Amino acid sequence: MKWIPEPKPPTGGLAAEGFYKLLGRPRLDPLTVLVRETAQNSWDARLQNDLPVDFSIQGWVLDDRERRALRDRVFVNASSATGTSLAAELSQPVLLGLYITDRNTKGLGGPLQADQVDPHDTYDWVDFVLNVGEANTQGHTGGTYGFGKTISYVVSAANAVVIHSRTVYRGRLQTRLIACAIGKKFARGGKLFTGRHWWGETGDEAPIPVTGQQADRIASAIGMPEFHDGETGTNILIVAPDLGGRTAEQAMKFIAESVTWHLWPKLTPRKGRSVPMSIHVGWNGDPVPIPRPEDRPPLHGFAQAFRAVLDGEIAKDVPGLKVDPIHCLRPKARVGTLATVPLIHRDRVQVDDGHDPEDPDSPRAAAAITGASHHVALLRTPELVVDYLEGPPPPEGGTEWAGVFRADDDQDKHFAPAEPPTHDSWNPELLPKGRGRTIVNVGLREIKSALENRWASRKRSRHADVASTALIADELAYLIGSVDGRGRGRRRREAGGGQPGATRPKVDFVYSGPIEMAGELATLARLRVTPAPSSQTTRLHVAVAAALDGSSADPALDPSLALVAANVAGEPVEVGGRSHALTLSHSSSVEVELLVRRGPETTVLFDLEAEPVR
Repeated sequence: MKWIPEPKPPTGGLAAEGFYKLLGRPRLDPLTVLVRETAQNSWDARLQNDLPVDFSIQGWVLDDRERRALRDRVFVNASSATGTSLAAELSQPVLLGLYITDRNTKGLGGPLQADQVDPHDTYDWVDFVLNVGEANTQGHTGGTYGFGKTISYVVSAANAVVIHSRTVYRGRLQTRLIACAIGKKFARGGKLFTGRHWWGETGDEAPIPVTGQQADRIASAIGMPEFHDGETGTNILIVAPDLGGRTAEQAMKFIAESVTWHLWPKLTPRKGRSVPMSIHVGWNGDPVPIPRPEDRPPLHGFAQAFRAVLDGEIAKDVPGLKVDPIHCLRPKARVGTLATVPLIHRDRVQVDDGHDPEDPDSPRAAAAITGASHHVALLRTPELVVDYLEGPPPPEGGTEWAGVFRADDDQDKHFAPAEPPTHDSWNPELLPKGRGRTIVNVGLREIKSALENRWASRKRSRHADVASTALIADELAYLIGSVDGRGRGRRRREAGGGQPGATRPKVDFVYSGPIEMAGELATLARLRVTPAPSSQTTRLHVAVAAALDGSSADPALDPSLALVAANVAGEPVEVGGRSHALTLSHSSSVEVELLVRRGPETTVLFDLEAEPVR
């Protein structure tokens, strides 16, 4: 293949250094950006049929034959690629490659040169290989300006990739192969060059790919996956990937975890259809398992919320699931759908992806949420995770929540251009003033408002003389985990209720937490009961139920739920069932301990009411 450096055009143009700046400074790890952007490109290139897009990221050590072919047949005169470390990387004793592949996609079609007009308005090849910042005019796509291709060069320690694609062009299948590298501008023979390099054939002094059987032979020699008869799609080889301080095995595990955290909507089956994407990760020919959302808490909650958005209904087997339509009043429009669900906090799975939580200098973790979940996954029509938007933090006590917002298809044209090149947020300021900017602004505001209404901490009640369902929930909220409460708790009476001028005992919650009890799970709660003035005896009514957010409860949610033990001032008192009345004969404050057996997925809600015994 021939080395073709890009001369600086007389009218000026983008230097190679500027190419790297197109992505800005992503807040995500480069390997995560690679997963997101390449999967997005593959999804945008999908064929219009009912088959899933087949997307694969495979890493392996190139053997001697593959290395020689890459050095001697593809990157010829690699040392001439000024500003790259291509020659040095190709001469290393061990050379790694990342092979990114998609099938059931249309491949990179259209003309081979950027100045040629296509009657079908298809310019995939020139936009991916040659152009920079060309707007994507196709609707409902993940990419907008094609900057995602930059990440392939960023991840390569050699700043080099090989692109191998099969497409239908002018009614016939055509295979294309070209190699590219990004360096620094340089001068040679009295001319300036931008620092962009290609290896292929020369057509009208512009780089064009090797095509046909020759392209397939070179692709096979450097380890590219083959195309079957009639199959279209694209292979990309990232030469000498920079793994960010991880071992190869850790890096591939990181990539598999990133697939789960950022592409899980594409792994969710639809009614009567298979999953939209079939995704595979491998290292040296061995598969690297991609975890299911159910195996990576709290992603199981996001998957439950997404299912409600897809189905348009609340699943009866998902306690606490809530679906809210998000509207804009002026201009009048339905913006999208928000679904939220409470979760019991589950232990996070330890993954050897190179991250060490004790070492701040270690590589990043693949998990997008490492603490308690109080986030909404933002999606639009392509249904790839844009961002995990933070909401009100969950109350203490072992609970969290998850949500999904999906913009309506009619609003995709507004949300897409509100994304930066890395597609990892929605910024209304990127839009001109007008309808679209208003819809995105209002949509984000209404999402946050809905989250505040459901999950924000309530104000502490000034009437602390009665500890009823609402009071305890407001002040302590979740005590262990969380499941839905389908019934309503008793309405708290106003302080001083009953006889005019009467005063009532006071109940303070001191502590609550999970414990194990003879191999079973339980909740331990401590109360301080202060009798009413001039009263020697207090009757404390205790009821327990499975609860969601402190405003609702249902004893039937957890068959295991029961009061099993109590202590008053350190002395055991017999209790049982789900409600009990304790008689406390004390003239001063006394501590009461309550022990409640529960199931593994239950939040325990205490409904307490104290009254004086006259």
